[in-house]
Amino acid sequence: MSSTRSCRRRSRPRPYSSRVIDATLVLVSYILASISFPYWIARAKGIDLRAYGSRKLGGSNLAKAVTPLHGVAGGVLDGAKGFAAVVLAQELGLPVETQLLCGLAAIAGQMWPVFHQFDGGRANATTWGFQLAADFIAFFIAWIPVIVAAVLRITVRPRPKRLLPLANLLSYAVFPAVIWEQEGTTPTVLAGIAALVLIVLRRLTAGVGEDLATGAPLARVILNRTFFDRSELQERGMVPIT
Repeated sequence: MSSTRSCRRRSRPRPYSSRVIDATLVLVSYILASISFPYWIARAKGIDLRAYGSRKLGGSNLAKAVTPLHGVAGGVLDGAKGFAAVVLAQELGLPVETQLLCGLAAIAGQMWPVFHQFDGGRANATTWGFQLAADFIAFFIAWIPVIVAAVLRITVRPRPKRLLPLANLLSYAVFPAVIWEQEGTTPTVLAGIAALVLIVLRRLTAGVGEDLATGAPLARVILNRTFFDRSELQERGMVPIT
């Protein structure tokens, strides 16, 4: 059982200088996570991900823009952001709350990167990296629906395109639920819920102005974005689905 998971209570108040260090590391986690590995991998091949395919700065779009191997590499590097942010704080002996805040900052950096006009990826891989570092047991349990959805997407014809985004969302909800069922309300549970909120917020707001400009019913826009991570433009075939 990880040290993060076993912490049921908040850490004791710390000196001002220690809190400054905590805040600095959280900020650094955000800034470093703002570096989009898929974007720069694609740029090295002469491709601008912001103008290609789904226009998302993530591994899935990179896989279609370059090769599946490049997409996997980009996804792993994005996942490492969330993982490394938590582990580094752990190794520095910082409080569990700071460890989790660093992970959340990395997720936010992936979603709203300062180096890309605050318009980044969906942070699926980054969030899973955060979960893996925060509580690896809960992470593997939470990943069960993702594995099932991935298998169905490969084996079922016609290929279900809505299933995987829904399974991803479910995995983000299962993670804090598993820990809560075993330990009650802990900092990790609250951080897991916060990560879920960030995921939904990013799905709802990324390029939403273009969707609203189509005149589509608001309820449909919200439903498709929240559960299936699909924009109205993708629904209408104007933007590819990845």
